[in-house]
Amino acid sequence: MARREDSTAWPDIAVSGWAPTKRSLHLYAQMLGKLRVELSPRQPNWMFTLLHLDARGLTTGAMPYEETAVEGLLDVFSSEIILRRSTGCERRIALVPARTVADVYAAIHTALAELGVGCRLWPIPQEIPDTTPLNEDTREAAYDPAAAQRWFRATTAAAGIFDAWREHFFGRSGVQLWWGAFDLALILFNGRHTTAPLDRGYLLKYDLDAELMNVGLYYGDANTPPFFYGYIFPQPAGAETFAMAPDAVSWSDALHEWVLPYDTVRAAADPSSELRTFLDAVYARCTSDAGWDRAALSYDIPRKLLHSPERSI
Repeated sequence: MARREDSTAWPDIAVSGWAPTKRSLHLYAQMLGKLRVELSPRQPNWMFTLLHLDARGLTTGAMPYEETAVEGLLDVFSSEIILRRSTGCERRIALVPARTVADVYAAIHTALAELGVGCRLWPIPQEIPDTTPLNEDTREAAYDPAAAQRWFRATTAAAGIFDAWREHFFGRSGVQLWWGAFDLALILFNGRHTTAPLDRGYLLKYDLDAELMNVGLYYGDANTPPFFYGYIFPQPAGAETFAMAPDAVSWSDALHEWVLPYDTVRAAADPSSELRTFLDAVYARCTSDAGWDRAALSYDIPRKLLHSPERSI
């Protein structure tokens, strides 16, 4: 049996090695995200817009439509976008051989029409410098399934650690794939409102109106290697001077975030422990410097109940 290329859980995802595919993957995710915006009921902090991971790629999750549900998926193993309706019907859009962004965008609209779903996706890409409308982007495209699968393995590994780490947090929390800037995030909310900054545009006006901790994985760009980031909002005074762990963490004046290189985690003897150390350090600053009540926000998992042979749940 042939050996699968770079099958480690923490593969090399430096954008220099897959930039054309990353661009395509990002814009396909934007299409699914725009579908979520169109069909999902509104929630605070843009939670109705995010994408989730599943075992084969990205999904919008089930969205209500005329007393049915619609779901959009990007399958990195079959290299398809799949649109499903709870009537039992589905349509599949092949991504290989590679096709232009405009072609995929048109195919999604055709598939939605065939499923009887009446909506149109706004064609302007969001949170990226290149705002060429999706329906006009006829540039030669690339989509390498092996590169997409490497991205997915790294994302899945990080998401699993994020999800397990948050199990003791009692407040609102979740793991999300944000399709605008294209990053994976773990966000914790402590339940308190705050005043959103007035100088950061429309998106952040409705995002940063609650106290939160955000830790995530940004995949980088042609000039920036991938990194994990962390920040607290509102930012505690002196955050840029705080001692953090592990040792490779630094403060970014440009981002106003703590940054841990992805390759540091990837190369660690125990990548999970390395990433958890970062999560612990950021959360410690929430409770020591940002006024979060650790005791009130802690969840004691009923382990005896979970492990009892007589449990009924």
